[in-house]
Amino acid sequence: MIAAAIDTGGTKIMGAAVNERGDILEKIHIDNVGRTGAFILDSYFSIIDTLEKKYAVDAIGVGAGGRIDPRTGEVLYAVDIYSGYIGTPIKSRLQEKYQKPTAVDNDCKMALIGENWMGAVRGFKSVFGIIIGTGVGGGLLLDGVSVSGQAGGFGEIGHAVLHPNGKKCLCGQHGCVEKYVSGTALWQRYNAVSGREAIDSGYEFFSRARQGDPAALGVLREFIENLALCAVTCANLYDPQALLFGGGILDTCALWWDEFVKEYDRQSSAHLKKIRLVRSALGNDAPLLGAAASAFSQLR
Repeated sequence: MIAAAIDTGGTKIMGAAVNERGDILEKIHIDNVGRTGAFILDSYFSIIDTLEKKYAVDAIGVGAGGRIDPRTGEVLYAVDIYSGYIGTPIKSRLQEKYQKPTAVDNDCKMALIGENWMGAVRGFKSVFGIIIGTGVGGGLLLDGVSVSGQAGGFGEIGHAVLHPNGKKCLCGQHGCVEKYVSGTALWQRYNAVSGREAIDSGYEFFSRARQGDPAALGVLREFIENLALCAVTCANLYDPQALLFGGGILDTCALWWDEFVKEYDRQSSAHLKKIRLVRSALGNDAPLLGAAASAFSQLR
């Protein structure tokens, strides 16, 4: 069997052909420049059309941004950087066009499913994931099944309030987690500390941190403390066997992981120290593999 798997990130939309052994046969990259429901759907169509020319696609799996109803595949909510996106019936549009079993859920939840299928948390009964990239997302797996909640927002840790009355978030709240521990938060905080618009990406931020830039290292220390606070909160709320950390920012973990583990240990209770802190084994492939696993589950 072959699944057409899609991951919708803040800066790019990735597609892949994946077989039931978890082998990624081919990848397709589209820059996420449209930021509209129409652009995102057209990107999905382009990816699937391209894959169908080469592979006998049996099912479709999509990790989409925002709060998704996994039963209907509809976008229930997303921040206002997207236009014409809320209400998009992703699952029904794909099923109408391709006549194939289709699974749609939040991209971070798909990453967690991927790690449970082929990655770092195989065999765990309960896992909470903190997925850090352009923003921050999360999700809870119980016995391999993602928990969705009544409106697709269960485990949406990126918009939990970390610092009351803190920085204004795109969602309208103040002090959200993703305003302090995302890739976007890091470069914006660096600019604020530097007093000038010096950089505009997480990649540039971590390049400066590697060079020993004092401002970057100070911001990185704040990130470690805030991520540990977020992790301790999640550990208390969900009491999982493991906390999984994934997303693009894990590519830089050599710069901060060991200090983060020490900070988590410093902030946590004796009970929380029993919870495993696990890094993603699949990297940016995790949501693609989770989308594929979800697609195959629709076939079964």
